Amino acid sequence: MKEYLLHWAATNQVYVIEDDYDGEFQYRDRPVPSLQGADQYGVVIYMGTFSKAFTPALRMNYMVLPEQLLIKLHSMEHVLSCPSRMDQLAMSVFMERGHWYRHIRRTRKRYRAKRDYLVKLIEEHLSPFTQAKVDSVGLHIEIKVRAKHSRSKLIELAYQEGVLLYGPQYEGQYQEGEQSKIYLGFGGVSDDEMEKGILLMKKAWAEE
Repeated sequence: MKEYLLHWAATNQVYVIEDDYDGEFQYRDRPVPSLQGADQYGVVIYMGTFSKAFTPALRMNYMVLPEQLLIKLHSMEHVLSCPSRMDQLAMSVFMERGHWYRHIRRTRKRYRAKRDYLVKLIEEHLSPFTQAKVDSVGLHIEIKVRAKHSRSKLIELAYQEGVLLYGPQYEGQYQEGEQSKIYLGFGGVSDDEMEKGILLMKKAWAEE
């Protein structure tokens, strides 16, 4: 599939944007390679950020560009808004000395434990009407809810109890009895907050 997409992009002279905003958080033993890593045609624009894995306060993102676009980018430097050069230099030194990779290993281990704990809570308290999909990447979990309400209604009920959930951008016509996909983020939430949130979701949905 990757090779087909890359060949299609090269044939049609278009670029593919790979927005790998949380690619550092892969919990597989062997992480999935990026699309850009397989690009032999120079058609992938790879984008990432330090906000998820480090701190949003840094406000530093990055792109890996095909050579022909890199030349064009240099000609636009005077109109681009960039992070502080001092911050960029500090991050460069941080990475060169190996601190970034050690930080990612520690953070990945911590988030994997948080993900596993959230799955455990879902299975303990929401299993009668909810099924969790355990992804091996990212900072959220997808759950499928069997209920008489639509996804938007389930999200609203949880919100009324103080729990913020979200779903896919597009929601088709709801058919009674079908499962609704809802996402639970766990990146900036403590274990105690996760447990409290799951119990509030149980209360909100079980009463309906």
